[in-house]
Amino acid sequence: MTEDMPKGWVKPVAKPTPETLKARIAELRAELAEAEGQLREMEEGARLEALVKVRNLMRAFELTPADLGLEPTPKRRGRPRKSTG
Repeated sequence: MTEDMPKGWVKPVAKPTPETLKARIAELRAELAEAEGQLREMEEGARLEALVKVRNLMRAFELTPADLGLEPTPKRRGRPRKSTG
């Protein structure tokens, strides 16, 4: 006999029932939803932190969005006006 083999009586392990599997799935889904929420918060925090750093650098070097080759954001939201041409 090898050393890996259990000696003596081994307690049998019951097969999972559909109900226990469904309960476990519900448990894991709840855990997943919580983890996804935490991830969204972390990503949002990192995004805001990056924006603050970029704005601070732009102020420090007196740069505008045009200096960076960015198009200015439109002042008016909604559909663009019709051209009269």
